[in-house]
Amino acid sequence: MKITHRILINLILVSSSMLSIPTSADELKKDIRLNMGYYFNSISERANRTDIEISLNFWAKELFESEAKKHNFLISSSKAILFDRIEDMQNAFQQGELDLIVAPPLLISRYFKRSELGDGFVGMLEGKKPEALLLIARNDKDINGIKDLRGKRLELVEDDELADIFIDTLFLKELKKGYKNIDVAIERQKKSNRIILDVFFDKTDAGIIYSSSYTLMAELNPDIKNKIKPLAELPIKGRNFSFFRRDYPLIKELTSVAMRFPETVRGKQILEVFRTPEVINCKVEELDKFDNYYNEYLRLKKNTKK
Repeated sequence: MKITHRILINLILVSSSMLSIPTSADELKKDIRLNMGYYFNSISERANRTDIEISLNFWAKELFESEAKKHNFLISSSKAILFDRIEDMQNAFQQGELDLIVAPPLLISRYFKRSELGDGFVGMLEGKKPEALLLIARNDKDINGIKDLRGKRLELVEDDELADIFIDTLFLKELKKGYKNIDVAIERQKKSNRIILDVFFDKTDAGIIYSSSYTLMAELNPDIKNKIKPLAELPIKGRNFSFFRRDYPLIKELTSVAMRFPETVRGKQILEVFRTPEVINCKVEELDKFDNYYNEYLRLKKNTKK
């Protein structure tokens, strides 16, 4: 009986000591890092660098940390890094320096391995409307399709690979030549809004812009829709997708926090900087569309060389 009693006591002591040892999940909740990498060229149209750095390094950090506490976990360190080159962001991610990346979906699909990415979120327009690239033209220039752009002036957004591929794909399909091999006068602008105004005031004949910019400018000046018409569209859901690294321990929790941004004062301030008032889930599989689009583009280019 004494032996049995001792065994029972030992079992109780062992069980108690095991309960007092924190599990790996508990440890994770007490010490979480959140390093966010942003591709600057894709968000520079929305705000200047200083405003972006403030919103990300102060507002976003404050919001994530305060919301994290409500879920019983602590973000011990957090910072946002702006990258001017996608290759530098790719390298930082592969070196384990980033936990979240924010960049155009085409660039993510080209530079980041699917096996390294976990699901994330994407900022949407009001009413959860998707973003889109548009080819627009002046109504009085007799431009009704790609072939009518010969001899015309065309403006494109600087440092926007998807916009370039979009217009090039349209030319390759219609004329079997890329836009650089057609008699089209190309100019670059930093912002879609600038291109819309240039088309409106007859400083250019056509341009590639984002639908959100077109909607905003038309609301400010309804006459824009009388002078400008969309000719082609490429739906893209959002200008930038946000993905966590696959092994990040709090993907669901922080995605939930991001989706509640519209419900908080600080969250609304952040979304206002990026002009995306709503946030929804974004699956890694949604990059497949951009893989397919890019592969089609490469096929069209290859066929024109035969």
